[in-house]
Amino acid sequence: GIRDKLVTGVQTCALPIYGAFSGSQAQWDKITVPFLSVGNWTGMGLHLRGNTEAFMRSKSPHKKLRMQNGTHVHPFYSEEGRQDQIRFFDYWLKGVKNGVMDEPPVKLAIRHGNDKFEWRTENEWPLARTQWTKLYFDLAQPSVKDVPLSGTLVNSNPEKTSEYTYAATGLGSMGSTSAASAQVMGGGIKPGMGVALVTPPMAEDMEVTGPLAATLWVSSSSEDMDLFLTLRHFDAEGNEIMETGQQGTPVPVAKGWLRVSHRELDPALSLPYRPYHKHMRRLFLKPGEIVQVEVEIWPTSMVFAKGHRLRLDVQPRDGVGSQSYMHYHADYNTGTNTIYSGGERESYLLLPVIPRAR
Repeated sequence: GIRDKLVTGVQTCALPIYGAFSGSQAQWDKITVPFLSVGNWTGMGLHLRGNTEAFMRSKSPHKKLRMQNGTHVHPFYSEEGRQDQIRFFDYWLKGVKNGVMDEPPVKLAIRHGNDKFEWRTENEWPLARTQWTKLYFDLAQPSVKDVPLSGTLVNSNPEKTSEYTYAATGLGSMGSTSAASAQVMGGGIKPGMGVALVTPPMAEDMEVTGPLAATLWVSSSSEDMDLFLTLRHFDAEGNEIMETGQQGTPVPVAKGWLRVSHRELDPALSLPYRPYHKHMRRLFLKPGEIVQVEVEIWPTSMVFAKGHRLRLDVQPRDGVGSQSYMHYHADYNTGTNTIYSGGERESYLLLPVIPRAR
């Protein structure tokens, strides 16, 4: 019966939803059992994608999504967290008519920085009222003195094309992820480590909740190129606002990454806000060849308060807050990489902006 199926689903579906199903070959549409997918905004190096992908693409008519914040364990044992789980299992395993499936299927921790958040229920994911907003790269105008290697994120595509070239070996020659981790834990973008793009101070509060993506025009003097994108949050005084990550260490808002030779998209699965890469072959670069790439940035929620700034780091290595989940594998990274913006080279960050309630 349904209870037996649900128990099987918990073992082979609910747990991998925030674990092994993070890969690109998961067969989400074959998940038909009832499930509660519980994810964490700070699990952007391992579990997070599985939660939202399973919820979006599963054929199950009985599914719920809860996105929380904090460490990998503690939110599950809060009284509120326990009740969400108990009510779901009471309904499906004990037949308790508690109304849990009559409630909105999506429950989100809307973050405000420094681990402050409020719960909000929604009827779908991504949110139907999302205003998909492009912030264009402008590499011709370094904007602020306190951000090295900076460009700006602007509301319209600059008329003229600009470019910025940086060393592909920004962290030096290292033979282990532990060595790479030691260097990124210090935070900040270091000389030679890519480019940072920042918004002007926010004119009003801006909520970003949902999946993100970035489109970049790039080239390299090498046969390949790594892109590591980190979304960061700074207050009006220029201090970075971090969150408690899954492993208890501070993390930024969101992350995404792509090896450029893997840029080939799956047209059947890709969405404007969710580039889906095939990962079936490598399309190596010719030195100096300019290509367009679309980079998935894992889903997030953050309210950037009035006067605060959003910053996007684009680097050749894992950036700040990556020490728990490194992707370091320098098998070719030599020479220089170049990012282009403006004109026919529209590079931009796509944000899921949620309009303010009026």
